[in-house]
Amino acid sequence: MKAGVDMGRDKTRRLSGSRHLRQRLVLATLISTGVTIDDIRSGDAAPGLRPYEVSLLRLLDKISDRHTIDINETGTKLKYMPGVIQGVKGLEHDCGVHRGIGYFLEPLILLGLFAKAPVVGFLGGR
Repeated sequence: MKAGVDMGRDKTRRLSGSRHLRQRLVLATLISTGVTIDDIRSGDAAPGLRPYEVSLLRLLDKISDRHTIDINETGTKLKYMPGVIQGVKGLEHDCGVHRGIGYFLEPLILLGLFAKAPVVGFLGGR
């Protein structure tokens, strides 16, 4: 075993709450480190991820490869293991009406800078 390498250690970051979800996902993708986020609005009347946050995860799913996204039944726990940012031509994504298009463009632009291929497509609402 090489010095400084811990073979049995889980390299995911454990976080709590829904604050700064977009930034957490972008940074996790850029540094290739998995995140587990617990207690996502667990104390709210409507706990779990919001539709726009699930839509953001679908967008990440479209531009990357070899990643894992696991959401529990209630949506209060998310495990995200980033993959390789592939980019895509002809990307189409329905952003919905819950958030402005900037909510989706900001992470897409940041991740697109490090993609293997250009990200070209259409983001729209209903």
